[in-house]
Amino acid sequence: MGKDSKANRTATMTIEGFNVDFSCPVNEFGGIMCDKCERFFDCQSPRKWEIYNAGRMGLVKQKMGKIRHKIATVGGKGGVGKTTVSVNLAMELALRGYKVSILDSDYDGSCVPKMLGTVGQRLKIGDQGVIPVEGPLGIQVISMGNVVEKDQIVTWYTDLRRSATEEFLSHVDYGERDFLVVDLPPGTSADSVNLMEFIPDIDGAVVVTIPSEVSQGIAFKAAMLCKKARVKIFGVVENMSGHICRHCGHKNDILASGGGESLARQIEAPFLGKIPLDGSLSRTADEGIPFVEAFPESEAAKATRIITDQILESMGMQGSGRSGR
Repeated sequence: MGKDSKANRTATMTIEGFNVDFSCPVNEFGGIMCDKCERFFDCQSPRKWEIYNAGRMGLVKQKMGKIRHKIATVGGKGGVGKTTVSVNLAMELALRGYKVSILDSDYDGSCVPKMLGTVGQRLKIGDQGVIPVEGPLGIQVISMGNVVEKDQIVTWYTDLRRSATEEFLSHVDYGERDFLVVDLPPGTSADSVNLMEFIPDIDGAVVVTIPSEVSQGIAFKAAMLCKKARVKIFGVVENMSGHICRHCGHKNDILASGGGESLARQIEAPFLGKIPLDGSLSRTADEGIPFVEAFPESEAAKATRIITDQILESMGMQGSGRSGR
């Protein structure tokens, strides 16, 4: 047998009570690396968490322990508005008086800095780790968009992407926070898998789709990843659900409607609501002002408030928030 097989055989013999087989990943010393196992979510051995907490992932657990609640945004094809939902959810929580951080885990297409007006600001190194960029209402922004230049592309392979997620979770000086909102890439990317491994106690995920069947198909897979990782699904949001005329207020379902409700039934999760298209709202994103603040009376802002209420209620929290808003 080759060296790898021998290492696995040694690991099987020496780790008492741990149900491993020859495909369990091991390091050069024969130690099992649960954090890099593709069957991490399926493994039922109680030793998994002992090995997990003894390694680098234990540092993530310690840092994340200072953040009371963690919410992930997952969904369909790129362009369905996951970042828009993430940013406006974060802003709505901040408007209610919560201390909010947002982690932009879409390394290839970081848009959070643009939508929160922090383009040009840079993450810095302090005594306690990486210092987040401060956005509106004290929202902490952690994004590759605040590391690389705007015309620089990220060409990372799997290990580098995983290392970036680990760094952003374990070596950022978040301090005591109420919420961490994580904007994840489309579908079942390695970045989404890494995030759910690193934060096993994440409160839940919001699934974002648009009415098209293509988007629903990818969003379904993202939801199935959540279930596999035992991450609670708060519910489904149908984004770009109809167009609101800025002149007369008439709604036209140019992209059809009902796809979000259909997906919610399919994955057996609540339907949280519909966020319509509005040309004036897209301009606020370019200007770095979330629409829940710029246009609080818009249909999109009202829908976002209702969605936020339902998420907080699902977490057993009072919907109005600290400020009583």
